Amino acid sequence: MAVFYAEFVDWLERMREDWDRRARQDAERFIYTRDRPADVADFDASGEANYKQLVLPYLPILLNGAPPSACTVVEIGCGVGRMTQWFARDFGRVEALDVSPEMIALARERLASFPNVRLHVSNGADLAPVADGSADLVFSYIVFQHIPSREVIENYVREAAWVLKPGGAFKFQLNGDQSPEARTRQRDTWYGETFSPDEALTMLDDAGFSLLASEGAGTQYYVLTVRKGPAALQRSYVLAGEPWAEAHLLEGFGPPVDGSWRPMYGRARVRLEGAGTRLYLGLYFWPESCVHRLTLAGRVFEVRSPGDHYFECAASGETEVEIAIEPPPARPPAFRVIGRY
Repeated sequence: MAVFYAEFVDWLERMREDWDRRARQDAERFIYTRDRPADVADFDASGEANYKQLVLPYLPILLNGAPPSACTVVEIGCGVGRMTQWFARDFGRVEALDVSPEMIALARERLASFPNVRLHVSNGADLAPVADGSADLVFSYIVFQHIPSREVIENYVREAAWVLKPGGAFKFQLNGDQSPEARTRQRDTWYGETFSPDEALTMLDDAGFSLLASEGAGTQYYVLTVRKGPAALQRSYVLAGEPWAEAHLLEGFGPPVDGSWRPMYGRARVRLEGAGTRLYLGLYFWPESCVHRLTLAGRVFEVRSPGDHYFECAASGETEVEIAIEPPPARPPAFRVIGRY
């Protein structure tokens, strides 16, 4: 690691300088890019929305059914804690790293009320502050897209494998844009490296990961969910965008969108394998159609707001699960995941 770090010391110093400068100018604007002036409520809401979209519906899969309160998550590129605070509400321990001391100083203020969060100024190339084999989940979002070195990103993937427990999960985003402009653009600490699916899968295979899900290939938001070690032979869940899901979605679903979600109509049936005592479902309701009663395996839930919703209830032993929405939605919600644990 020391040799690797020495080769990139000049670049890493520039990375730290640039993000310190951005933190001093307007940390929230550079983390959550927008044109209007900073709005704390808007910024915090964006972190909650991304947590509910990318993490919460998948926790039974990511943590192999373990309760988050008993688990440790590592966040690469935490910034000022936009998403960190939402991890801290669920997880027993949060190890959050960022290359910028200025960002970490702001995060300490924002997260002062969370004693389960440990914040680290990283060297920008590895996860040295985190003990090997100590994490249940490693997560990173809109971070690697700013790293101009393919070698550094590859090293972060290897590091994620080292700090994870056997069977632990790594969910992260790459810039997958393969347009000529993106592939040939000058790399810096804002416009980082891009990865094709083949390049990403080779990187993961070399680090000892097996693929669970791939979303948004070919776009800036290329999200990969992987597990340390071999993939399980049997799944107790169905992910909307994966090709193998087709055989399990028996009724009431449209085609996949960006490998991430599917429209789900007023009545749907899903075939699940595996066992478990709890049933869970992740759906996104659009603003124009978000007041409904949802029935999942006989349990009724009220939906009163747009956004991502997570539903959980006792699981029966039946193979087929029925979902009903009343009144039928004018715009079908986005189905993300269903499973047992």
